[in-house]
Amino acid sequence: MGAGGSEVRRLASGKVNARPHMLSRRALLSLLAAAAALGCADLKDMVSLQQGLAREFHTSAINVSLNNSAYLTVVFSNSPVADWSEGEQSAFARRVAEYVRDHYAHYDQLQSIQVGFASVKGVGITVSSTRIPYRFTPSELGPPRQPKNAIVPKAAS
Repeated sequence: MGAGGSEVRRLASGKVNARPHMLSRRALLSLLAAAAALGCADLKDMVSLQQGLAREFHTSAINVSLNNSAYLTVVFSNSPVADWSEGEQSAFARRVAEYVRDHYAHYDQLQSIQVGFASVKGVGITVSSTRIPYRFTPSELGPPRQPKNAIVPKAAS
């Protein structure tokens, strides 16, 4: 085997012939295409959630991340909420987690939702400090509730 998954053969003439393994390349491309399709779907859901959170909480400085398809984290950057009392922050964080519960398409796959705050300062070189003190599990939050703007199918007459 040569580099890059090619079969290298020396011909009788002394020339070297490199022939790619088409089956393994096709399999690899198929796997990459499937992973990209799944990744794009996840990315679309994450972008949709981030945009919804931005509308609901009136800020675009929100970072949403997903780890292992089960641990979702929402971080508000330079938010005035970070200066609120612990009780007010806790209530706010719960509202954020409930929003995720009611609007994230893959809520049923989550093991936890974490909510935190980041302080980001600087131009060119930035310094950030992040704390993520609030964690909620789906068992604490319960099943999703019907969002206000959801389309409800009409009952048959």
